Amino acid sequence: MINYYQVLHVQEGSARDEIKNSFRKLVKKYHPDKNKTNGISSEDKIKLLIKAYKTLTDSEKRVHYDNLLQNENIRDFYYNERVDVEREKNKYDLKSQSKIVLNDLLNKNGQRAVKNYERLKEENKDFKLLNFLDIKDYLDCKFLLAEQYEEQGDYELAFELYEYVYQNEDGNPARKLLLEEIKERIIRLSCKKLVKRAKPSVAITYLTRVLNLKVNKNEKAFIYKKTADIYITSGEWDNALASFNLAMSLCPNLKGIQTLKNKLNKHFS
Repeated sequence: MINYYQVLHVQEGSARDEIKNSFRKLVKKYHPDKNKTNGISSEDKIKLLIKAYKTLTDSEKRVHYDNLLQNENIRDFYYNERVDVEREKNKYDLKSQSKIVLNDLLNKNGQRAVKNYERLKEENKDFKLLNFLDIKDYLDCKFLLAEQYEEQGDYELAFELYEYVYQNEDGNPARKLLLEEIKERIIRLSCKKLVKRAKPSVAITYLTRVLNLKVNKNEKAFIYKKTADIYITSGEWDNALASFNLAMSLCPNLKGIQTLKNKLNKHFS
């Protein structure tokens, strides 16, 4: 169950005006016009904000929602108690511990799952989840761990895990949407997060790995444009020109391509 109070960044029991002010600030922050590179995610965020706002500012709906949330919190309390007992009881049973990691991830206890997962790796040499989970649960667990590491700001590890899941999915049509979601996250991580904190040579490596995914023509053109931009920043003009030409051949009208063209023309002229 989604906690609408957390969505709107307010406390339970907050006044209507406080909810309204927070809602307005968040809508401005996540408006698609300000997040054009990630428009789909921004639109989804806006829809969730609106749904939360309409629920918490309608007296009747809010009372009903608060009752549901209270019951959910009670269930979470007993679930956490039960998991703690199972964790201690099966402290040395790696199969049980692996399942607990997955269950924590599925039940939105990501920080605890990561802490337990890292403890298992530290305490058990060559520990691998694959040895204790079936392949579907294993890949789901890897994906959810990647999601949690991304949320914590460990973008390098998140990239590695997302990439692994993408490359090892069996092509099941039912999981096609998941693969598209993973690909979008990999592209976002490489182009928006990793290129900012990594050295140019390392950033180029990440972008090259993205090209090995099943990216479409426009996505490929965007990656080449980003690569050209990084080469320009590091002063590797010949490599920048080569990447620019590849981007142009795939999508001549790609947004931002003219800016790169002007930089290249100025340098080579």
